[in-house]
Amino acid sequence: CLSLPTFVAMKKANLFIIGAAKAGTTALSELLTSHEEVSGMAIKEPGHFCNDIYENGFSKEYQNLLRWSEEEYFERDFEKRHMSFIKDIKNYNKLVEETTKSAYILDASTAYLPSTNAAENVFNYNPNAKIIVCLRNPVTRAYSHFNMALKYGKEQRTFMEAVKAESKLKARWGWEEGYLELGLYAPQLKRWLKHFDTKQVYIVWQEQMLEDANQVLEEIKNFLGLSSMFKTPNNTVHGSEVPKSKIVSKMIGGIGPKVASALPNIVKQKVKKIVLSKPDPMDKEACSFLLRYFATSIKELEALLNKDLSHWKEI
Repeated sequence: CLSLPTFVAMKKANLFIIGAAKAGTTALSELLTSHEEVSGMAIKEPGHFCNDIYENGFSKEYQNLLRWSEEEYFERDFEKRHMSFIKDIKNYNKLVEETTKSAYILDASTAYLPSTNAAENVFNYNPNAKIIVCLRNPVTRAYSHFNMALKYGKEQRTFMEAVKAESKLKARWGWEEGYLELGLYAPQLKRWLKHFDTKQVYIVWQEQMLEDANQVLEEIKNFLGLSSMFKTPNNTVHGSEVPKSKIVSKMIGGIGPKVASALPNIVKQKVKKIVLSKPDPMDKEACSFLLRYFATSIKELEALLNKDLSHWKEI
């Protein structure tokens, strides 16, 4: 008597934090993967499903910052990494297979929210997936993004110069920073709500997370149907850091992330104290410009989600 072969279902990512960038996605992914029922991948942001973004490549500056070779990565053991753009589904599946056994496998790629086809691609991959979106006031998100660009030596303009320049073009991920584009949430969310039922989508508002993280995590626990609560989060907020001068900024850009990553942590911390400081508050001119720029987008988001966002309309 011949026994029939046992069918073993392939593991799939079934929980996605899709952005927005600079809205607390990294902190949230760390909290989620600290739960015994949620597994994170070796690469926090594998970026496989946004092929509209990576198929045309990136600027030399962004490639230098990313330092990504898919072939080289998968020839070695699965080392921990923040971001990549995995093109081959076989390699993405390998990354998924390496996760520990749990109810959820998390892909936390912030490029998925602005991508024009990631929602459809994720749906075709796993239509039963749960989606978490982190949203932040687009004005403060833009300034936080700018300060990050300064920190890594990618920006030499003033904030006002940078956002005015970007307001005259359609920013591309990996070419321009997207200070403005990444904060236009309504059309981005519409793509995801077109494919996924609202019951599969949970929105984390950054201000609520900062005010009452335990309440937000309780809601996420219920959204995911987890059997136990998350660990009590660390309420420490890490502020932005920027170079103390343009000379330092150019030095950081010239050194490059590869050299910086090779430094021992104790050395990096000492260097940071010497060359970095807290950024100045956003100036009134830039704030007024951004409030006007995002006014229509915020109104569209209010209508889409039936939520009052009046607190986003004044800083």
